[in-house]
Amino acid sequence: MSRIVVVSDSHGSSKNLPSFTDRIGQADALWHLGDCTEDAVRIAQMLNCGYVSVRGNCDPFSDQPLMQTVEWHNRRFLLLHGHTAAGRLNLFYLAQQNRCSAVLFGHSHIPSVECVDDVVMINPGSLSRPRTDKGPSIAILTLTDERLDVSVCFMNDKVEDYSQSFNTFMH
Repeated sequence: MSRIVVVSDSHGSSKNLPSFTDRIGQADALWHLGDCTEDAVRIAQMLNCGYVSVRGNCDPFSDQPLMQTVEWHNRRFLLLHGHTAAGRLNLFYLAQQNRCSAVLFGHSHIPSVECVDDVVMINPGSLSRPRTDKGPSIAILTLTDERLDVSVCFMNDKVEDYSQSFNTFMH
């Protein structure tokens, strides 16, 4: 089993991360989906794990790629910020073209989890500048050989975290 913490749109601030540490537990990796990729180093140090990051629209001088495919537990994940792919349909097609089981993206600052024709689409929301009244959020992926569990966690104690499991996650 692996636990991957997914953050996006941190915009130079990791101050909200300690609010999530009890829900994160031991992380095996951090995936940062852009808009201040330099935050990935600091957050990974806080979580004591390695990281992968991609460049967002607020990262003009970053040397990180715009899009990256990551293999984990014999599955392929597509990571990108989302500003270069207009809409969910394009994100879905990019995942299919890259033979990925899931696409992870940010940019909107609004968390979401859905499955479209066996492609899991995950947006963790924003760690520092949410565009919903639910507050800052992250996603935690728990991956086994059989399934993917996605939890979206909110900093606001009055907002209930939500989870979804995908048993058909077999690409």
